[in-house]
Amino acid sequence: MLVKKKISLAFVILGFVLLLSCIIAIYEFVNMRRTVAQVVTDDVISINTNTLLLQVTDEYNYALLSTMGDSSYTDVSTLPDIKEDDRFLDNIRNIRGKFTTPQERIMADSVRLAYVAYAHILEEAKGLWNSEYTVKRRWYFDRLYPVYMQLRHYIMKLNISSQEALKENSDSLSEGFYRSIIPCALAIIVGIILLFLFNYYLNFYYFNPLTKINKSLRNYKLSKKITEVKIESADEMEELNENIKDLMRENRQLSQKL
Repeated sequence: MLVKKKISLAFVILGFVLLLSCIIAIYEFVNMRRTVAQVVTDDVISINTNTLLLQVTDEYNYALLSTMGDSSYTDVSTLPDIKEDDRFLDNIRNIRGKFTTPQERIMADSVRLAYVAYAHILEEAKGLWNSEYTVKRRWYFDRLYPVYMQLRHYIMKLNISSQEALKENSDSLSEGFYRSIIPCALAIIVGIILLFLFNYYLNFYYFNPLTKINKSLRNYKLSKKITEVKIESADEMEELNENIKDLMRENRQLSQKL
């Protein structure tokens, strides 16, 4: 094989390895970013919605507490009507498709059932709010408050589950990023190994023979003695070595005739 073809083939192999590794790295990164990034976004939406659910729950509770001790408050029609407010159930329904773990779905079902119980008991307030303060207080702490705290507890647990899912998916995003770097790192390592091998190849098959041929020429100039140089490759270097030996033989024969 010609020297030019050998060198060109070496560069083609090196370039192919680097190109293939870069393509794999880009594919891994794009695929990972497309899947995990969407999951992380869904987790953030779930956490924000959980906070909104907690605000809606507290809103009704604070409305009752703010009027419980006010004896002048007699218009029960101004109390918040939970049946007319669809914010809670709409939000819990909208984020159900955003959950990424079974634990979140289980807790979401618990939140929804606890909210239904909370709304059912909250409706009793309209029939009690014109009663004595002690009656309203007893009803609140005996009936509503335990269900209210249970609902808050489930919402908080759902929020914790969403935060844990966010952390897990964020870790997956980081792992995927490092996994996408591995092909590039391997490409660099393989490239360095190939460069060392290519350097060894050039030294062994070309630079060392050239050094031997040059040394043989110097010896011939000094002593007119032809030194045999053995070339391992069957290419232009061997042909060059034979041509130089022929020239030295012809030169020695010409010198002897003179």
